[in-house]
Amino acid sequence: GLFDWSAKSLAALGYLSLVAFSDIDTAHYFGERALQMQERCESEAGKARTIYIVHTFSFHHVKPMQSFSKPLIEGYQSGMRTGDKDFAMWCLFFNIVTLYMGGKPLKFIEEQCQASISQMDELKEEEHASCLRMFWQLFFNLMGSSNSTIELCGEAINEQEVVFTDASHAAFVVVKIIASSLSGRYELGAHLNIEKGDKQYLMIKGGINLAFVFWFHRSLCLYAMARKNKKKRRHYMAQAKLIRKEFTKSLKNKNPNVLHYVSLLNAEKAALNQKKYQEDD
Repeated sequence: GLFDWSAKSLAALGYLSLVAFSDIDTAHYFGERALQMQERCESEAGKARTIYIVHTFSFHHVKPMQSFSKPLIEGYQSGMRTGDKDFAMWCLFFNIVTLYMGGKPLKFIEEQCQASISQMDELKEEEHASCLRMFWQLFFNLMGSSNSTIELCGEAINEQEVVFTDASHAAFVVVKIIASSLSGRYELGAHLNIEKGDKQYLMIKGGINLAFVFWFHRSLCLYAMARKNKKKRRHYMAQAKLIRKEFTKSLKNKNPNVLHYVSLLNAEKAALNQKKYQEDD
């Protein structure tokens, strides 16, 4: 029957089909049906959770992420209306992530971070605020508004003082790999440790949408190290190859969010092969 949590439960079933069977089509189908069911439901008690699940775990395999901001804001507003502040704040967090991955100006995103964190702090949603503070500090670093490039130490957060949860540590490693890749600290990025609790978030299928960002930057670091370290070239290339293969499969499955990833990783592979041929000659 149809009740307050029907849509959320159906969305969760779609998520489980990704985790257990890597079944994108089924996850997409259940996600769409969950949203339709949510619209038919008289109560919006579970709406924030439904929107969060489908847009964080499922839809980034089949829909452009630039289209996620509007529904995530809708999920945030619904959660606030119904008192579901936990998932309201997760919708708010992933809206910021969506803005970044969609290429919005860093200054604009930084301002959104500040406003969102203020609300998270006011609602005492510490885990959400901790995750977002890491991205906030990353944006300061990328804009040159901090003395740091890799370290998350500045106006937003001090990484040495963070008490990590599984979710916040997953956010931490994503931010670290982005910073390492963009700052040319490729060895750090290539060897960044993934803890047991991070793995559920960083699976290509079944993980959060930020997993794509993590593995793309990881692969860039691996290719860079393969060029730099001839003795361990095969080791780095093997890891990079596995990541590129996953993105290529995703592109063949018509994922609209990975074309640039595949193009850049193919270019990295071609450049590395050319370097290898030159050395052999």
